[in-house]
Amino acid sequence: MSATTTEPVRDEPTLSDRIDDVFDRPASVRSLAVLRLALGPVVVVHLWPFLADTLAGTTYEDHFWVRWWGFVPEVPGAVQVALVWTGAVAAVGLSLGWRTRLVAPITFVCVAGNLFLSQHHFRHNRAFLLFLLAAVALADSGRVLSLDARRRRARTGTSPGDPGDDLGTVWPLWLLRILAASVYLASGFSKLIDPDWSGGLVLWDRAVRHQHLVRERVPEPIADAVVDLVTARWVHTITSPIAVAMELFIGIAIWFGRTRLAAIWVAIFFHLSIELSASVEVFSLAAIVALVIWATPSTRDRVAVVPDATWVRRLDWLARFDVREEPGAELRVIDRDGTVHTGGTARWVLWSRLPLVFPFVAVAHALRRVRP
Repeated sequence: MSATTTEPVRDEPTLSDRIDDVFDRPASVRSLAVLRLALGPVVVVHLWPFLADTLAGTTYEDHFWVRWWGFVPEVPGAVQVALVWTGAVAAVGLSLGWRTRLVAPITFVCVAGNLFLSQHHFRHNRAFLLFLLAAVALADSGRVLSLDARRRRARTGTSPGDPGDDLGTVWPLWLLRILAASVYLASGFSKLIDPDWSGGLVLWDRAVRHQHLVRERVPEPIADAVVDLVTARWVHTITSPIAVAMELFIGIAIWFGRTRLAAIWVAIFFHLSIELSASVEVFSLAAIVALVIWATPSTRDRVAVVPDATWVRRLDWLARFDVREEPGAELRVIDRDGTVHTGGTARWVLWSRLPLVFPFVAVAHALRRVRP
């Protein structure tokens, strides 16, 4: 008699299994680490007007202010001084990755505390900054690109890039992705159903009232022409529906790998245009920085063969590539699916995955695509 073997039956993963993967399976926290690095300066810029006031001996009590809740007692101005200065110092430690698990919550608490001193401190862009700080505080972003990581490597004798050096639970990353996408979708949908917005009246009114900002931010030889253009009513009749479509596109397309790069390009252009025409404090900078959270939370799943690896390794903060240096070799990039890219395509794949140069490479690539 011949023996027979029975293959084990493999059950399909259940919804519970998939949820467990999201909450329990370790993945790379590098994107949150890069976000942490950038948020320190953003917080300092956000707090600077309050810091300047305290240096002049002024606190929120010296301005018109309103409690958030009637039952909350009045907080002395000295508390605001402590909050903003502690928050600024903690933000520096946050960027450096010094005692990250301590300074990240302190930074969040100080920024939130200053926000809730008065209803007049509230701005939607400041609330978005709080979302980012909360996610960084919840995640172990200090595992990599930090003084904490350097201290840990010195203690354990490991090296940068060792397997598992950047692994942690990434449910805060997923939570932040949901919050970030909801900002675009909620904003876009609310404008879509508002005829004054979709018809261009709101943007035209804003452009007229804030035209001085455009004049300040555009070089003198062309400032007058740009102001005339952005204050023309017909321009906003055309651009307002486009702006609404851009927000909705970003909120949806950024979830899918095939459209994610395009969504990021559109988001960068969208936020830069907002910064040019409106005063939104640190929102544009924070939103552009936050785009890093959409990087796939895995590392070194592409191979880059380069003749000189110095700058690639320095700029590859997200560890997208297993960089292999071969002097004299032609640039090659082996993608996740095994596709081998060479020449201009390899350069595009390589440089478009490096956070610092991506915005410039994206523009250059787009211009090359449309050039006849």
